[in-house]
Amino acid sequence: MAASSGQPDCALLNVHAYPGQCRNATTASATTRNHKKIEVSLCPAPPPLPSKLYVHCPELRLTVLPRVISAVEDLFLLRVAVDCRPDASSWPEDSDYFIYRAGGGGTESPSLQRLARLHPFFHDDDVGVLGRGANYTVAVLMGTGTPVYDLHILHSENPTEWIYHMVSVTEPPRRFPLLIPENCGRLLYHETSTIISIGGEAGTMGWVDLWHGILLCDVLRDEPTLRGVPMPIPLELVCCDNGQGTELGCPIPFRGIAFVKLGCGDTPHDCLKLVHLAPKASLLPAVDNETGSLNFQMHDWTIITYTNTAMTSSWNRKDWHRDCWLRASDFTVDTQVNSDLLQSGLLGSSSGQGLQNLLVSHPATAISSASASGKGVVYLMARKKYRHPELWALALDTRKKKLLGVAEFGTERQPGPPVAMYFPSSIAKYIKPDTDTDTGV
Repeated sequence: MAASSGQPDCALLNVHAYPGQCRNATTASATTRNHKKIEVSLCPAPPPLPSKLYVHCPELRLTVLPRVISAVEDLFLLRVAVDCRPDASSWPEDSDYFIYRAGGGGTESPSLQRLARLHPFFHDDDVGVLGRGANYTVAVLMGTGTPVYDLHILHSENPTEWIYHMVSVTEPPRRFPLLIPENCGRLLYHETSTIISIGGEAGTMGWVDLWHGILLCDVLRDEPTLRGVPMPIPLELVCCDNGQGTELGCPIPFRGIAFVKLGCGDTPHDCLKLVHLAPKASLLPAVDNETGSLNFQMHDWTIITYTNTAMTSSWNRKDWHRDCWLRASDFTVDTQVNSDLLQSGLLGSSSGQGLQNLLVSHPATAISSASASGKGVVYLMARKKYRHPELWALALDTRKKKLLGVAEFGTERQPGPPVAMYFPSSIAKYIKPDTDTDTGV
């Protein structure tokens, strides 16, 4: 798929950076804890093409790929393993964490700042970043195995001091409105999948379990507390198999969430936007020779999107409003996009496959609320086979019921658990318009 001219309003930021140098107007530099120079550059591209991040550290051997772990507005939080073991494994204490800022509207120079180290060390799913104009806040929420959580906060005004709070859930989500079968017990406890930044005067952030719910915290208050917001129940998973339900694993391949400012869909208010992917697939009997893994046959898939403007702990208010429920067969595919699908190998020309047979996962919603063209757009990742390293991104317009495009996203260079592969980000609109786009490296 060819890239359009101009900077995109929304970018699909590949979470794994590319080792190497790609200097342009986005380049910023800093030093690691060992006083080694590190240089970061961003090559933006219009979705569904990936926007790539390059990390250049000539005095270090990066055996673990640097990773973007949070992105909001013109900021992202980057983890770089600077003290790696020979087997390319990495522990949190091996890493330095950096805040990259694109520079507001292209009027300021990009910057890169290393964060003071926090003890005990945190994991990627614990930490998020909140933009506050010219400043920012980094917040870490860690479970303790009790109803009390550890909250660590760092403000850019004092970047060497972490502030510690013990916080509890003062407003838990209400009980589920139906009986949860034992197989779906994963719905009954919180395990953070991703983090959202809402902002406002209180600096609200949310630690999201895409199955269970959201823990909202006003991180700028003197005495922060937690309050719970439930997630929509995946009824097709809870009620299947004669009410026994199915075992729920990691939710990231099936759900994505974003906070969208200035309204989304037909809603004129700031809101949460959730996209749920419901695949209908069967396990094939043999291990695939190419991937060495099990494989699945996709028969159909459904996209369901919700919005939530109230963000309360109640089920009775029906805060989550369903915007769309669309099967793969509901989307039209024009001749050029269909040709792209065939050339990619995602669809076989002689097999009679259609869009419903694509092996898709990792849904995400566009966050370009200021643009009418971005409203209702959902992104999916597709593979030729389960665990195949080649990734393709699809852009779907749920309003027009149309597949907008397909683009090669890259090759999975660091396989592992089903973690997030990309972040829809608004960072591109803060970059100077003449910045070089992706080099294709």
